[in-house]
Amino acid sequence: MTESGVSTHRPEDYVNLGSVFRNSATITFVVQIVAVIIMIGALAAYLIGDVYFALSGDLQILALLFGSIIALVVFLAAISAFVRFSRRIGDAVVGPGIEEVRMDTPRVKAVVILYGLLVALMGITGFYAWYLIDTNYLAAWAASYHSISLRVFGLALGAFFIALLIQIIVAGVGRSATKVIIEVLDADDSEFID
Repeated sequence: MTESGVSTHRPEDYVNLGSVFRNSATITFVVQIVAVIIMIGALAAYLIGDVYFALSGDLQILALLFGSIIALVVFLAAISAFVRFSRRIGDAVVGPGIEEVRMDTPRVKAVVILYGLLVALMGITGFYAWYLIDTNYLAAWAASYHSISLRVFGLALGAFFIALLIQIIVAGVGRSATKVIIEVLDADDSEFID
């Protein structure tokens, strides 16, 4: 509070919750897109690997150029999908009317910490579940075919699975968490900035 009676707010007292929730959803979406691209590339490499190496040197270069064009087209399509859906995903996980809130409000801090713990626990659980699936099934499957491409496919599938689990939690909890925070702020007569 200053001498004129106007309160001063230090930026470090605030956290942009809307951005936190949106970024959580967006990051998982990016991981999913990259994982799908890697899975497609790994399967393509496995399916055409023998044919590619049987070609002459000139045809290998031509096939590599065509493969590069296809990879760029897929990458551009992924960017288009990301631009189209990232805003929708962000809006789906953030309740309206909340952006920056004061973190010195105890119940707000508790909600944010619990949200972070839930996302972290889901990530750890997904990682461990996929580790068990990978070590017991996928690693042996790739080894039985002596294929690095299938191994890469399994790892990319794991990244997709883990990101999907985290995204489900972010989408399921993010909107309700913002509603709880708004109710806490209203109950405490705290102010939040749109």
